[in-house]
Amino acid sequence: MRKLLLLAPFSVMPIFAGSLFSAGVIGGAPFTDVVNNTNQPGYLFSSKSTNYTIGPALQINLPLNLRFEFDALYRPYAFAATSNVPAPLAAGLAPSNVSAHQWSFPMLAQYRFKLPLVSPFVEAGLAVNHLSDISVVGANLTSGPGALVHQTNAGVVIGAGVDVKVPFVRISGELRYTRQGEAYFANVSNLNQAAFLVGLHF
Repeated sequence: MRKLLLLAPFSVMPIFAGSLFSAGVIGGAPFTDVVNNTNQPGYLFSSKSTNYTIGPALQINLPLNLRFEFDALYRPYAFAATSNVPAPLAAGLAPSNVSAHQWSFPMLAQYRFKLPLVSPFVEAGLAVNHLSDISVVGANLTSGPGALVHQTNAGVVIGAGVDVKVPFVRISGELRYTRQGEAYFANVSNLNQAAFLVGLHF
């Protein structure tokens, strides 16, 4: 009997851990480009990124219908700068193609509304965003529009979605908006980012 009492806490730990934590993958399609397609003095800037984002997600279930979520999302980042000055004045304004890997780390507090079949939720939090492996082909814009000014920034995140429980997995769909605090590239980075995301959580 004494041995059974000692083993009891360890036997319920997997059940408790499964209800407390959930891991999965989240991905989707951004509605917005990484840069604004815009004319600036000397150059026309246009986005060349493939619009998708994907990465792992970790959730921690808390009391009072609260949940904490941490994601690590990858998104391709690319844009082009071509001269908008007519010849022969465009001499020396070589085109530029910039590519990078964007990593976003949202940290979100979520509140769930418990309904019989689905669980709608709202969320808010912060995201740390970072560009890695920046590659520049052609002209390296070191000042003015298109110049790299910040490789890392932080932003505010809000969103809303719904959870649907099916056998062995929980599916989530959500709309998420991020307002970045600083631009990666002067005068061209789009600080407003919105995406539709679908998650699979185990």
